[in-house]
Amino acid sequence: MKEHRRAKLKVVFKLDCERDPDEIQIGTNTLGQLVKVGGISDSQALRTIIVTMRKFGVTEFNDHGKQISSDLYLKKIEKQGKWSRSVEAGGMSFRFGHVVALKHSFISIEEVTVGSSVSWANWVEPFLAVDGFVQAWLSDADYDYWQNARDPLQYQAVGRSYSNLPMKSNGLPSPLEQVEIDTSSNPGRWSLQSGHVEAIGATMWLGMPFWEIVGENRKDALLSADGFAVRSVGHDVIQIIASEQCFCDESTKDKQNRLRAVLYG
Repeated sequence: MKEHRRAKLKVVFKLDCERDPDEIQIGTNTLGQLVKVGGISDSQALRTIIVTMRKFGVTEFNDHGKQISSDLYLKKIEKQGKWSRSVEAGGMSFRFGHVVALKHSFISIEEVTVGSSVSWANWVEPFLAVDGFVQAWLSDADYDYWQNARDPLQYQAVGRSYSNLPMKSNGLPSPLEQVEIDTSSNPGRWSLQSGHVEAIGATMWLGMPFWEIVGENRKDALLSADGFAVRSVGHDVIQIIASEQCFCDESTKDKQNRLRAVLYG
């Protein structure tokens, strides 16, 4: 019998940015940053989540120990203009953010209680039609965490050994340099990239902006690859099912690496 485990969904969107007009010129160096000018908004993301919550009869958030109705919480975010921290509801955790420097936004939906998602299709499908949808994928929450844990303190905090794991410098100059765990060969690793996240999942949804970034040749390679169920689900989105169960260990390492090679090279 399969062990019941917590799963998580990550959804990524294009973020339109411009250079800050107040940038400062010092010699030959320009000091400034990108600023968000378009893309999915904090309140739009929250409003979409609330619609799905209501399908399951959930109408309140737990905001760090305080219960608040979903309507009041939405009004609060609309007034603030920013959704700055995670909240829980119905055994699920929700988080939204912008990675302005890399021109994408993300939504993270994670089970706090095993099985509380009921149906992941209900959570992802409303976002597939959102303008600028790039990608989404399902992963095992614990596997995802440990495949991407680089700080030895993460292991020490729970008494987990990392003595057999490869290590490397974080590449920062002294005195900021530290030795960290090298996750670059982990099959379940992810890395933030401009406009998207290089990640794989047992089930994935990929929109048109994704292929514009990685190249149409990657789509051709996917459609001709064996071992993956690929179909169109509308809104110019392709769904990939590499496994009926989330990847949860390295027993599926070969399939994970093959899917990564097809999508990212």
